[in-house]
Amino acid sequence: MDQTPSRANRAAVDFNRALQCSNDADAFDSLLRAAEAGCLRAQFLVGLAYHIGRGVALDYERAGTWYRKAAGSGDSPAMANLGVMSLLGQGAPADDLDAYTWVQSAVGLGHRWLRPVLDLLDRRVSGGGDAGDSERILASVSPEIPALRPCTQPGCDPSRCNVA
Repeated sequence: MDQTPSRANRAAVDFNRALQCSNDADAFDSLLRAAEAGCLRAQFLVGLAYHIGRGVALDYERAGTWYRKAAGSGDSPAMANLGVMSLLGQGAPADDLDAYTWVQSAVGLGHRWLRPVLDLLDRRVSGGGDAGDSERILASVSPEIPALRPCTQPGCDPSRCNVA
């Protein structure tokens, strides 16, 4: 009988190993393996690592690439962080319309902390001008960093490696 772990099980093992690492670089390596094996939660976390420079050099372009992979599978924190990146011009020139699209999706999926950003972008995109609070709002925007918990899915469905 073949004892080789399935791709999904390898993803779960690597994901959980990353959560237990005390060294950020080692944690990143494990997360990257899990992300490459298709773990949705790891894809988001690899994007986050590149976004904030934790365990790896800061790289907005790579952050965006990994966030897009996760967001394409419905990961709402990835959508939120893509909106933040687009709003702040991280990895590409700032783009209010792109930011609006991602932030609107994230707010619709429960990321209420982005509501003031969505309201600001709504005014900007619709040509309604700026109500003067944009500096305060922009100064408060940062990537979402969720609390983590180990993957406990039986047989690990990579799309369900999750956070608290």
